[in-house]
Amino acid sequence: MPRPEAGEESTAVVGQLRCVGASTVEAVGFWLAIALPLPTLVVLTAGVGTRTELLAVTGLLTANLLAFYIGHDYARPETDT
Repeated sequence: MPRPEAGEESTAVVGQLRCVGASTVEAVGFWLAIALPLPTLVVLTAGVGTRTELLAVTGLLTANLLAFYIGHDYARPETDT
């Protein structure tokens, strides 16, 4: 059996790391999209009376949309049952 070249091995390792990194980023995005509405509701319930509070709500909503975009392809791995 021929031994792979050093460049081929490193390319395979980098490809595996990208796959792991991408799935991790998607998982974080997914869970942030689930969690971010809670602090948004807290700020909205307290009232948006100042510019700082308005910026906080805007930032939270923007972060939530970004998290939805990043995590929309996330899927739990299938388990054997």
